Amino acid sequence: MPVDGTPLLELRGVKAAYEKVEVLHGIDIVVPGGALVAILGPNGAGKSTTLRVMSGLMKPTAGQVLLEGFDVTGTSAEQLAETGVCLIPEGRGIFPNLTVRENVLMDTYTGHRHARDLEEIAFERFPVLRERSDQLAGTLSGGEQQMLALSRALSTDPALILLDEVSMGLAPMLVAELFSVVRELTTTGVTIVAVEQFADVVLEFADSVVVMAHGGVRLAGTPRKVARELTAAYLGGSKR
Repeated sequence: MPVDGTPLLELRGVKAAYEKVEVLHGIDIVVPGGALVAILGPNGAGKSTTLRVMSGLMKPTAGQVLLEGFDVTGTSAEQLAETGVCLIPEGRGIFPNLTVRENVLMDTYTGHRHARDLEEIAFERFPVLRERSDQLAGTLSGGEQQMLALSRALSTDPALILLDEVSMGLAPMLVAELFSVVRELTTTGVTIVAVEQFADVVLEFADSVVVMAHGGVRLAGTPRKVARELTAAYLGGSKR
């Protein structure tokens, strides 16, 4: 994590397009190290595209992506993953036809991690996964699948985790439980960017919030500031 005040991640004037249709129109986002930054907005706002740019899955058509102050614009997802950038996509990013334990132990096949270490990361952080260790991952509840996805992300010793719609299909109580875990992860030095469509829960846990609409940043600031102005931002109205 940068110690001189340099943001862990920064987007400067980033534009992105699918073929000839521009979907990001010059956005600026700053993600401090060790923070939980929430990106909110309605469907079609450009939130998931922003994560794709951050993770290297999509190359911007203009602007810069900076990681710890270094320009990594256009760097591949594989290269960014090696530096500690981990994306958990919408849909949870697990292997549904493998057991929980098999999902947890996937990184042992690289030869870099031991099974005991990976099981400790997953089962100590999420005890319910130990109880379900021999169960097919696809038969877990939605919340348990998200816990498994998070445990797999943690097994890579990430510096930055990008979460896309972690609340998808979950009851509000489970969403609050997951974000409590996510909030706790930042105390260990992990930086997290969480894309969400629904603001209620994430505003309780985030350090800062970015609100997007129509491919641009409409509002950015503390959760308290954003909560006051959120409705106007969603509707594209003026700030009050």
